[in-house]
Amino acid sequence: DDYELFETQLETDRQQVLDVDSVQWRFVPCMESPGHDLSHVGERLSADRLKLECLKLQGQGAVAITTQGSVKHALEPEESWHRMSENEAEGMWIMVKPEAPQASDEFGAEFGASEDAALDELVQSLTGQDRSPTPEILQSAAEPAALPSVQSGRMSGRAETSESSRGRWEQSTWDKLNHARLLTKQATKSMRENDRAHSAASKYNAHTGVVAHSIKQKIFKTADLCKALEDRIESVEDTIRQVGEGLFQLQRSHRSKWAPLNVCERRLELREGRPLQEQVRDACQEALEHERAEYNKARTSLESQIDKMKELIVGLDRVCWDLREDLTHKRHGMRIDRACLSPRKPPSGKPNLKSSKCSSPPSGHEERLVLPALQDVAYYGTPQSPKGAEPGTGPVNEERRQETTQQLVARAYRLEEDGYGMCSESHSLRTSIDQDCTKASNQAQAVLARRVDETQQLKRQLEAQIADTEETIAQTELSLTKTRQALDSHDRPLRALDKQFAARGKKTMREGIRDQVHDEMEGQLEHLKKSVRDLTAKSQNTKDLLDQLKSSKQQLQEDYRSKCLAQKIDDTCMKVTARKAIELDRTDPRGGRCRETPRRKPRSRLGLEAGVAGGVAM
Repeated sequence: DDYELFETQLETDRQQVLDVDSVQWRFVPCMESPGHDLSHVGERLSADRLKLECLKLQGQGAVAITTQGSVKHALEPEESWHRMSENEAEGMWIMVKPEAPQASDEFGAEFGASEDAALDELVQSLTGQDRSPTPEILQSAAEPAALPSVQSGRMSGRAETSESSRGRWEQSTWDKLNHARLLTKQATKSMRENDRAHSAASKYNAHTGVVAHSIKQKIFKTADLCKALEDRIESVEDTIRQVGEGLFQLQRSHRSKWAPLNVCERRLELREGRPLQEQVRDACQEALEHERAEYNKARTSLESQIDKMKELIVGLDRVCWDLREDLTHKRHGMRIDRACLSPRKPPSGKPNLKSSKCSSPPSGHEERLVLPALQDVAYYGTPQSPKGAEPGTGPVNEERRQETTQQLVARAYRLEEDGYGMCSESHSLRTSIDQDCTKASNQAQAVLARRVDETQQLKRQLEAQIADTEETIAQTELSLTKTRQALDSHDRPLRALDKQFAARGKKTMREGIRDQVHDEMEGQLEHLKKSVRDLTAKSQNTKDLLDQLKSSKQQLQEDYRSKCLAQKIDDTCMKVTARKAIELDRTDPRGGRCRETPRRKPRSRLGLEAGVAGGVAM
């Protein structure tokens, strides 16, 4: 019961879909007629579903439906319509009722009139008189059972007068004549109908040629479709090969970017080991960081393009499989159609299992597959329609079959266009990436070489300055020594003056006067004091300058050592190759610098027993 209900519902839906296709519709975008709402069937429905819901309510007067689900039983004039949305995909579907064609039966009427006139002429030629039968006579002729009643009336009329007898006798004759005329007319009409049936039967028999012509047309169309499918399959396979080649080039380019990226990272890692005062963001550091960014960006872009190419190849493989499957079905159907052109030949392939189970047919008759024998075909129904399609839908189904194949071919063509565009895009991407990466690598190499030259020049300047500083320190030390010696040379005159002042201080009051000698001695003392002060200041200044020179020399030496180390690191960076970068990579096991995880040796069973015994003893 559920299956029958499902079949009934499916047939109803199919009939409704056919009704939707048979009705003409007019779509008015962005506009809606106000009022006259019959019901609301829901929002966000497809156009076919909206039309189907409107047809269901056609008995209640539904004439239009909006894309928002409002069913209208009447429409206002177009001047009163208002805008419902700015989206042109939304609007109102209106049923357009086509005018029924007026049937003309003039030809049938003329043919019937001409036929009756011909029959009347035939009867008149046979009888030689023109007397049309009365309605009573026609009724009596149409009903043969009324003849006994006429005879009985005639027997009973013997007792009447001779004049009435003569009239009845004459009327009886005329009745027979009219009856004969009517039968002749019916026989002629039957012969004409038989002739028309014979001609119709000959037409039906000649319809076999029409069927053969239709089969040939179907074979030609199927052959064209098969040719289009074969060409498209060949083109799709060629596109798959080209896309695969492009994917291989992308993967190769992606792998080739790893080695220079590893070299750049190792260079940056080596430059991190420079002295602290040399760790500045110079042009070399910026160039290396720019190179690393370019390679990372290139690898990311290539990975994204590789994923797109893989998805495209999967889509091409899928559509190629669909094309092959459709081609297989088309070839199978074409073989069957070709076999239908010569049905007398035994069908090739596997035998019919259902026919083999039946009893053997009578001798002289071919085995029946679908239709019965000639004497039973008049009482036989129509064979089951393929896929339950309605009669008369053959052209529509054929058009749908061709449209389905054409849509599949068009989808394959679009995918091929996407594949060619993707190949072109991949080639352009690889070219631009290679140019950008090569430019960044060359720039980093040039900046690194220039940095090494600058460091070498600074080293030479530092070496020269250190030598000058050392010479200056030596001369300053010599000058300081001479200044100290000059200062020490004033000690002896100072001591002599000290003794002279002490001796002259022992004079008596009468002789202890300030004389010229005393003035000279004080003048000499002042000269000594001034000279000592000057020499002491000079000595201190020279000593401070000497300390500064030594400090500057130390700084220059430290800077020189830093420059030497930086130059060595930069030289090492310039000499880093892809193989050397692998050796310097601490995370790459191929470099041999990864530390193995220490593994604990398993303790022996004897050692475990000894440890347990020692614990128990304690």
